[in-house]
Amino acid sequence: MGNLSLYQPGNSIFHCCDSRTKLLLIVCFAFLAFLYFNPLVPLALMLVALAMNGLATRSYALTNALTKLFLIIIFFFLIIHGFTNPLGKTPAMFWGHQLTIPFFGTYTLEGAYFGLTFGFRVATVALIALLYVSTTPPVEVVRGIVKLGLPYSFGFMILMSLQLIPISNREVKTIISAQRARGLVESSLLDKLKGLVPLFVPLVVSSLERMETMAMALESRGFGYTEQPTPLYEVRFSFKDIIIVAGAIALLVVGLILRFKYGKLSWIDQINSWGSIFWPGERVL
Repeated sequence: MGNLSLYQPGNSIFHCCDSRTKLLLIVCFAFLAFLYFNPLVPLALMLVALAMNGLATRSYALTNALTKLFLIIIFFFLIIHGFTNPLGKTPAMFWGHQLTIPFFGTYTLEGAYFGLTFGFRVATVALIALLYVSTTPPVEVVRGIVKLGLPYSFGFMILMSLQLIPISNREVKTIISAQRARGLVESSLLDKLKGLVPLFVPLVVSSLERMETMAMALESRGFGYTEQPTPLYEVRFSFKDIIIVAGAIALLVVGLILRFKYGKLSWIDQINSWGSIFWPGERVL
């Protein structure tokens, strides 16, 4: 049976860190990703977050479905902003031709700039959050949230939400395999899209049944009777946690200083080619 949680056992430095330390990393990466308005900063942060995931969980960071979903999100932002962003004014050239779609207009470089910036931002936050859930045991997730002063029920709600992701993914694979055994047609992209319709009904029904069973199980065990359950192990900061927290705070301070000194580092008004999206004034020959 496959792993029914996002947690991947290991002995990396991130596995040994306190849950609150990794929560601080999420806050720092998210703040820095949205601090500047250009695609380079969130791109660099996204690559760092991906490298940290690779260091902690090796191939899991590249092979799991969530990472693929993040790439789809970047592509989605790139397409949507490219055609619909109202600030777009410079047509993008594709092999010497403009790309125009009826009712949407022409694809623009400013729209691509927006799309890449927001896509990299979302992917950065998602990857650093993936590092948190893949290196933190489920019980530690709740402990860390409770140690921050939040209610135990809130931490348990977050934990159950994270647990449902791999369970739902497993059920989706089971349902698709059953439909294929019954002659599901997948000869084209349109057929695959049509196949999603009968997928949602059994998935929603099984999810509702699971929630009802879980609610009855929790109620029968007296969940919520004690607002502050006694923990089995005490959570404490280690020297590694102090080093990582100090480094994250120092990086955040440097980012704020650069933000106040140089502004948001936006060069959207200087875009004139695909290359200038990543560096102002550069032209593609």
